[in-house]
Amino acid sequence: MDRLSEDSKYGFAIGRVRALEPTLMDRPRYERFVRARGGDEFAAALAETAYGRFLEGGAAGVPEALGGAARDNSDFFSAYALDGWLTRLFSLPTAFRRLKAAAKEALSQGKGDAELPQEIRDLPEGRQVAKVVADTIQTFSQERDPAAVDAALDRLQQQAELRVASASQFVTGYFGLHADIENLRTVVRLKAREGADKDLAGEMEAAFLEGGTLTLATLLAALPQPWEAMLELLAKAPPLGAGSEKFRAYLEQGRAALTSRRSFARMERIGREAELRYLRQTRYATFGYEPLVTFFLLRENEVRNLRLIYAAKLAGRAIEETQDLVAYVE
Repeated sequence: MDRLSEDSKYGFAIGRVRALEPTLMDRPRYERFVRARGGDEFAAALAETAYGRFLEGGAAGVPEALGGAARDNSDFFSAYALDGWLTRLFSLPTAFRRLKAAAKEALSQGKGDAELPQEIRDLPEGRQVAKVVADTIQTFSQERDPAAVDAALDRLQQQAELRVASASQFVTGYFGLHADIENLRTVVRLKAREGADKDLAGEMEAAFLEGGTLTLATLLAALPQPWEAMLELLAKAPPLGAGSEKFRAYLEQGRAALTSRRSFARMERIGREAELRYLRQTRYATFGYEPLVTFFLLRENEVRNLRLIYAAKLAGRAIEETQDLVAYVE
């Protein structure tokens, strides 16, 4: 485990985090939401939790309630984050979501650029980001491919986050694990299209996120391999392979999804749970900013879980399928 920081100025923040940790959802509570019969029953269960204070108007008010909870989580983090780099870091995902929306709107209107959110302009590499965004819009203006825009901006976001967090082993470790998980998911997604007349290697390179333990060269070498050979390469540590055994279950679920033509939801859940386990390293920390970061991200994951379950309820998905949407680690 990477050494956690020993900054005592976060002592009060950790006290607040420890007091709020019991309010995080446990598995029985999630199971009640999973088994709710429709949106109204989901809303009734939500009203009995800490989210109830954001809920107005029954089932119709659930999206607004979850949005209010997400904003409240961000406000809590901002109030207790005593280092400017932390607040800058966790303002980036929202800023890049706004940038994606602006870029897609620019494409739809035939424009050649999009306005950068202030949080991105304030980065030391803000001008570089602006140029890449302009180049991205120019490149994709002919194809009008929103997925390609997302991939390009996801890569930019990862680069910006790694630079802002460069002094923190804990946070860069988290983003590195996220990069490995997303890059492996890209490999599985591309293998689903093997045989198609597409430049899969080019797509892998365009989507590749920096910061992980798996290199682009390793992933490009794995992409054309049969499944067993790919697992040997990516799910074994050096010198027998180029990856780690911790990726095996994740990749196995990707293979199962492809061969049985079922959803990738289980694979995605396992990936998210790997990130949660990494964050849980901080549960016994008594100093430093790491418990605050962990609580913020656990709450974000919780809001995401609830959004996914609610959407599944409205879509009438089966209980077993809905359960696979919930990323949870004790």
